Amino acid sequence: MNTMFGAFIIALALGATVAFLIGAATARQGRPNYRSAYRAGVIVLLLVFGAAALTDAFVQVEAGSVAVVKQFGKVIGVFYPGLNLKAPFIQEVVTYRTQEIVYETSEDPKSSQADYRDIEVDTATSDGQQIRARFTIRFRIDPTRLVDIVNNLGTEPEVVEKVVKATSRVHVRNILKQHPATDLYSGNVERAQEEIRRRLEGEFEREGLQLIFFGLRSIHFEPEYVKAVEQKQIEKENIITKENLAKQAEFEKQRLITQAQGEAERERLQRIGQAQGEAEAIRLKAIADAEAIRIKAEAQAQANRLIAGSLDANMLSWQAIQQWDGSYPTVLGSSNVILPGDLFKTPAK
Repeated sequence: MNTMFGAFIIALALGATVAFLIGAATARQGRPNYRSAYRAGVIVLLLVFGAAALTDAFVQVEAGSVAVVKQFGKVIGVFYPGLNLKAPFIQEVVTYRTQEIVYETSEDPKSSQADYRDIEVDTATSDGQQIRARFTIRFRIDPTRLVDIVNNLGTEPEVVEKVVKATSRVHVRNILKQHPATDLYSGNVERAQEEIRRRLEGEFEREGLQLIFFGLRSIHFEPEYVKAVEQKQIEKENIITKENLAKQAEFEKQRLITQAQGEAERERLQRIGQAQGEAEAIRLKAIADAEAIRIKAEAQAQANRLIAGSLDANMLSWQAIQQWDGSYPTVLGSSNVILPGDLFKTPAK
């Protein structure tokens, strides 16, 4: 109705202007023709108003959006992407995006590229540490629930304000209060994030929205807490370093002990091997000596046998002559006397 009233005012103004100009022109010629001026004004009014009505009768809905048609404040239908025809002036449309819509909180909302930007959420952990949470929500409007959304919530910005912003900030603030600072600081935020996502999913579905994604981008702590945690971490790392040094010392000790034991065992085996070698050498020498003695004895026995075989009576007499120094020994017997000449007698055969 406001559109129709505005179009009529513009058409009336243009018609009146045209009628006035025509009337003034005919009056200057000395023959005023106000009837013609009136007709011209009415024609201009009708033409302008008709053009406005024709323009208002067509509605183009872009891809990724739908439009709700209202007549006298009542929802009577939905227009989908394309060119749609409606009753001019008495029907109006409210467009909603069915594409993904992004709502995001950050320290500096102006730097965000989200569709709807907001400041970060201040809250506290279960153990009283002050934190600031920054998160991102991706959602879309369910086109099958548009009538309920129009009647209960309003336009898209009103939907974001009443549902997305209000519920998300409340649930983020309250659920993070149930978790200790250590879990949130160390990056183990999946459990808290999943709790918030489940809570928002139910709330959004009841209001005709589809939650696509919820993510806690970051949680910021006060500088004093960060410094304390870092100091504690440094102390913990120092303890770990000392434990590692102690383990290294123990390992070095064991290595030296093992090395000493190995060297002692090597020396023992070396001594045993040396003793065994010496014993074996002595044994082999004894065997060799015994074998040499045996061979020498066998050789001597063989020589003796050869000598004994060569010593006949003539040989013995000859050797006796060779050994005689010219003296005539006296050989005493029991009853006989052996004269020297008997020594050189050839034994009787």
